[in-house]
This record gives sequence, structure tokens and C-alpha cells, in this order.
Amino acid sequence: MKTFHWSLCVFLFLFIFTACKKEDKTSLAPTPKEDASLTYKSSDQIPNEIIPLLYQDLVKDKLYGQAENLKASYYNTLALRKDDHRDLLKTVETNLSSAKIPAIAAANLPTRPVPGIGGGVVLNGNWVTTSGTTSANVQALGIVSIDFNAMNGNPATGGAPDVANPSPAPAVGQFLGTTGQSKRLEAFSLPFIQFAAADNLGTTYYTGSFPFTYQAHVEGIGWQSYVSSSSFAGTIGQSRRIEAIKIYGPGLNNPNYTLTFNDSSPSTTAKLYIYYRVHADGLGWMNWVPENNMAGTTGQSRRLEAIQVRAYLVKV
Repeated sequence: MKTFHWSLCVFLFLFIFTACKKEDKTSLAPTPKEDASLTYKSSDQIPNEIIPLLYQDLVKDKLYGQAENLKASYYNTLALRKDDHRDLLKTVETNLSSAKIPAIAAANLPTRPVPGIGGGVVLNGNWVTTSGTTSANVQALGIVSIDFNAMNGNPATGGAPDVANPSPAPAVGQFLGTTGQSKRLEAFSLPFIQFAAADNLGTTYYTGSFPFTYQAHVEGIGWQSYVSSSSFAGTIGQSRRIEAIKIYGPGLNNPNYTLTFNDSSPSTTAKLYIYYRVHADGLGWMNWVPENNMAGTTGQSRRLEAIQVRAYLVKV
């Protein structure tokens, strides 16, 4: 009988010990992949004039849920904006075809949730130059370069954050060229870049690298041929002003193009959206334009003095 009681005590001890060890292992186990998600920036971190352009692009690409999320984020931060609280999306929505409005509304139903509604639509992270430089050939200054991420307004890499006002004048280091010095922009070059985004557990993932394609309208020459990242558009050593530019990314002629992060399966994919604006002689900073649209003027003999480019990723 004593032997039975002793055996029972040993069995109970081993059972409790094993259960405790199992609990310890469970508590130390890493968070499952499905609990980790990439972080987003809210719409107040995006220049006001880009909001309606991005909204239109999301609708065009039938990313209706993301469009509604951007709209919600925009209106939630409208009170923070120093633009007399103008509703920049009202005209855009009015111009949308009636066939698309129901689809946008349907995408926002609770049965079809879209990630990112709490923190915005645009993925938060850093643009990384993989090859080439963000450079310009400026009158009397020669070749000057800046960090592409700084041009996107990231304070972590020397750029000033965008404040909530209409068409904020970028800080020095956030644009190619000069302002207030009457110096013509003669050439510019964009690099190959990739995007780095961290999830809510602190792990950083990267997309593949991609190029820009761009062209310049040059004094005495007109529109030059398109060139790709690491090449200069414009002229060097000819004292010719750039008067207008066009820029686009790899997704312009391929509506199915996405960038894929190197996280574990299933990999995260995102759509790329590019916008840019120029500072022109006598006009100052002009409006932001979407990919492959003209920024600047032709036939007016106005020099471009500066260029600013923005790239955004939206998870799909």
C-alpha cells in the first residue's frame, strides 16, 4: 500500500512538472505570423493635395476598401489641417461615375474588412536607395545630391515632416535644386529604390528594388527621350534650362504590377503610387501631379528651379 501511495505521489509530481514546463514553452512561443501586421501612416502625414490624387488612383485600381479607409482617415484628421478645413475630396467624389460609388460603399461593409483602417492606408516605412543617386545639375552649383527618403519628408533621414497645411513648402534637403536663388535646373537623375517596412513586432521586411522612368522638356530641344534610373534627363555643360518633366514607375504600363515584401508566406504585396511637383520661375511650387503627367510649362520660357518626388505603397 505504501508503495502505491509513493508511486501515486511521483506520478502527480511528474504530471504537474510537465504541465508547468508546457505552459512555460507556450508563454515563450513567438507570436504567430497572422498576429503580425505592417504599420500604416495616417492621412495627416500625406500632403493635402496628394490625398485626392491617391483617392482617385485607388478607385481606378478598384481598391475600393482602401479608398474608403483613406477617406475616413482624411476626415478624421481634417480638424488638424490648416487649410480652412476645405473638403478636398468632395469634388473628386462628385466626379466619380455612379457605377463606382456603390462598389466603394459595398467594400466598406463589415463583412469585407480591409486592414489598416485604424492607422491609415499608406504603409509606413523608409525608402532605401539601392543604386544611383537622387541628383540634379544646377546652374553655377554643378551636381548636387540628396537622400530620396528625405525628399519623401521622413524626419528620420534628415527631412522635415509635413505639417498639416495646404501645399507645404518643403524644407531644404526635401527637394532637388534650389528656390529663391533664380538658378535654372539643367538635369536630374533618380535612383533605384526599395521600401522597408516594419511590422508591429519590430521585424523589418523589404520589397524588391525598382527604377523610375522620366523625361525632360529642355530649352531649345523640346521633349527628350525617356531615360531610366541612374541616368540624367536634361543636359550637362550646355546651360539649357529644364522647363517641364514627366516621371513614372514600373506600374504605369502594367496595372497588375505590385511590390512584394520578403516576409514569410503568404507574402505581403502592395501597389506603388508616385506623385511629383516642380518649382517654376515666376510660379513657385506648382500642383502635385500623378505619374506621367506634365509638371512645369512649355512654350513660356520658364526655367524649373526644383523638383520634389513622392512615392507611396498601399497594401493590397
